[in-house]
Amino acid sequence: MKLDKLRYGLTEHREKVMFTYENFKLLIHPNMDNDELFERLDDDLDLMPEIPRTIDGVDIRFYRYDYNEEIFYKSELLSFILAAINKDWDIVKGIDINTGKVHYFLKYNDEIYDPSLAVMTKYDLYSKRFKTIKVIKNEEVEEYLKENNNLYRFYHKGLFNKKDKDFSINFINDIRRRFNDNFHRQYELSDEKIEEIKDFFWHDNFIDFRQVLTCRRKSSLVKNKISIHPSVDKKVLDEIDWYAESIRDLMKDEYDVHADYYNGTLGNCYALSIMMNLFNGKFKLIQGGIPYTRRHRDGDFYQHSWLEYGDFVYDPALRIVTPKDLYYKFVVKEDEYTKEETEDMLRKIGFNLTHFKDYLNGTQIGGDETIRYRSSVNKVGSDEFREEGEKLLSLVKLYR
Repeated sequence: MKLDKLRYGLTEHREKVMFTYENFKLLIHPNMDNDELFERLDDDLDLMPEIPRTIDGVDIRFYRYDYNEEIFYKSELLSFILAAINKDWDIVKGIDINTGKVHYFLKYNDEIYDPSLAVMTKYDLYSKRFKTIKVIKNEEVEEYLKENNNLYRFYHKGLFNKKDKDFSINFINDIRRRFNDNFHRQYELSDEKIEEIKDFFWHDNFIDFRQVLTCRRKSSLVKNKISIHPSVDKKVLDEIDWYAESIRDLMKDEYDVHADYYNGTLGNCYALSIMMNLFNGKFKLIQGGIPYTRRHRDGDFYQHSWLEYGDFVYDPALRIVTPKDLYYKFVVKEDEYTKEETEDMLRKIGFNLTHFKDYLNGTQIGGDETIRYRSSVNKVGSDEFREEGEKLLSLVKLYR
């Protein structure tokens, strides 16, 4: 069986006759649904440093596109490199039942990643072609490299001598070091980097912006969790958790409004920040925005709302907690409100959880130019709005 046919068989893909470039990308079995595992792997491969060519001139790459069959015979080398970077994966020494040749691949529970074939699939399907001889647990990888020096043959001819006995572990440690350099380089903030992020901060769910503010792997930011900068005490998450469920229930039960602090937060900065301020006055409500350029225009401003708690910022829409000095490299603070000031404001504007100053001034907020919005501005200070505001405040007391 040719390798292209083998790749299709292991993943139950069909060869494309149109859009044929898809035949050469990383093939993933359709029944695999571990998004977190995929995101982490994708993250690892983005940060993977350049790996030296082997002695026979093969470029060592982890293919996501443009698969090259030359890499198939480097399964051992690829497996040990990836397992050294990502602790999720164990290495399996197996045997190809069709050829009787040894073959290496990676295993996480019942999920298989074979970088030498650029496939991800299920073990029960994969094992019909490749049988397991030995599992090398991830925590055993370093010791295995030291004892066997098994990567030496990919870069040297003949038997290794005494001075080469540590080649494999030194080789892997060098890749780890350069991988970590790439990882930390993501957070180096030059003036140029700051401007680049501000110009494109909304791209891909603000992923680059959120990563810089939390110093976290991109793969961790796709989860429905609040990401926290390493310098911030994680106890703040307990404060948030304590009220998040009550706020969600109040908004859903009483107003049929979505206000979840872990799911669907983007675009909901006003409701999330205002409600947290009302439930817990330790979180001071802040409003302002992010200046940026777009389409060669100057002066664009992304209106925004967030919270301050001591020396850090909690941005519920972005699901991040970060130091103030880092956050305000990008974001402009215009107005702040204590819990009591927020309560007074809602008595004037009712159940309009929005940018307070702009609303009072009749300024367009978030592109909203509807007649309903314009007419509501005219009711500021009315008995109707005062009643709406008092109702919300009484519900806060009830649910809190």
